[in-house]
Amino acid sequence: MKKILIIAAAVMLFGSCKKEMISETSTQDDLKKYAEMTSSALLLKANDGSGIQMSANKSNNGKRVTRPLKSTGSGTISYIPNGCGDGTLQFRSDGTGNSTALGFQQQVTTFCINPATGQVIGSIGGVGTAANGDKLYYTLAGAGEDPATGFMFQEYVFTGGTGRFTDATGNMTLLYTVNTPTNYEYTGEGSITF
Repeated sequence: MKKILIIAAAVMLFGSCKKEMISETSTQDDLKKYAEMTSSALLLKANDGSGIQMSANKSNNGKRVTRPLKSTGSGTISYIPNGCGDGTLQFRSDGTGNSTALGFQQQVTTFCINPATGQVIGSIGGVGTAANGDKLYYTLAGAGEDPATGFMFQEYVFTGGTGRFTDATGNMTLLYTVNTPTNYEYTGEGSITF
C-alpha cells in the first residue's frame, strides 16, 4: 500500500510535464518517486479484484494440456508523463526472457495512473510474444513482498492469446531479484493450459 501512495505522489508531481519518456537521464529522485508510485498502484490494483477474466476452455482441437511453466528474464521500465492522456502517467515495461512455454520471448506490460487519485486507470496487463509470433496475454492478479527473500513479486493470470495460446489459461508468479526504477530481472513459476 505504501508503494501505491508513493506512485500516486510521483504521478501528481509530474502530471504537468511535457509528454516525454522518463529515462536514466532523469534525476534519480524523480525516478525513485515514479518507481514508488508505480509499486503502490500495482499493490492497490492487485488487491481490488477487478479486471481478471479467464478465457474459454477450448484450444488445440479440444486437446488442452496443463504444463508447468518456468521463466527468466529482464527488462527496462519507462515512465511517460501524459502517456494515457493529459494529466496521466504511463508505466511501460519492455523485457525479454526464456520460458518453457514460449521459448525466447519479448514482453510488454503497460498501465496508466491517475495523478489526482493515485489509482490505476483500467487493467494492468500485457503480452508475451514467442519467436514465431504467437502471443500470450496476461493480467495482474496480485503483488507483494516475498517474506523469505524480501524481493517483490507479482502474480499474473493468462487470458488467452493467438496461435497455440488461443484460449490459454493458467497463472505465474514472478519474483524480482533486481528491481530499480528503470531495470528489473525476474524468475517465474506457474502453470499454463493450452
